Amino acid sequence: MNRLAAPVSVAWALLVAGAAAAGPRDHADGLLLRLSAGVGYGASEFGDLKISGPSGDINFALGGIVSPNTAVHATLLGWVVSDPDAKVSGTTVGTINGDFELSGGGVGLTHYFMPANIYLSPTVGLGRLSIDSDHTDIGLVTDLTIGKEWWVGSQWGLGVAGAVGFHSISDGDVDGSWEAVTFAVRFSATTN
Repeated sequence: MNRLAAPVSVAWALLVAGAAAAGPRDHADGLLLRLSAGVGYGASEFGDLKISGPSGDINFALGGIVSPNTAVHATLLGWVVSDPDAKVSGTTVGTINGDFELSGGGVGLTHYFMPANIYLSPTVGLGRLSIDSDHTDIGLVTDLTIGKEWWVGSQWGLGVAGAVGFHSISDGDVDGSWEAVTFAVRFSATTN
C-alpha cells in the first residue's frame, strides 16, 4: 500500500490546485472519455458456493455528450481477485490459487448534476467470469456509479466515485447462475 501513497498524494494535490484554477463549467458537447480504477470487493455465488475477496477494479467509458450534461457511452468494466476465498454454506473451505475475474462491456449513460459536477452513471451489458483459463458463459453485468469530479483544466476533471455492480451468468449445461452484488471505490480522470 505504501507504493500507492506518493502517486495518490500527488494526484490529490493536482486535483485541488487545478480545481481552484479551472472554475465551474458544464458538459455541453463533444467527446467523453472517463478512465477510472480502484479497489473493491469481488464475489460470485453459485448455489452454496461463494468465491470472493478484495479486488482491483476498472471502468472505462468512451462516448459523447448527447444533450447538456448527459453522455451516452460504451463502457468496459471488470474486477480481479487474486487467490480468492472459497466458502460452502458460509464456511470457508480454502483459498483458490489464481485470479478470479469478471470482464465485460456494455452501454452506459452519464448525467452530470451541475454546478456540483456530481454524476450518476448506470451501465448494462454482457460479461463473463473466469478463473485462470476456465470461463463461464456470457451473461448480464450491470454497474451503477455515483461520483464527484473537480475540473483541473479546461477539459479535464479528476474525481472519486463509488460503484455497485451485479451479475447473473450461467455456467455451461449446469442449472443455475453465478450471481452477486459487488462494490468498488474508484479514482477517475475524465476529459470532455
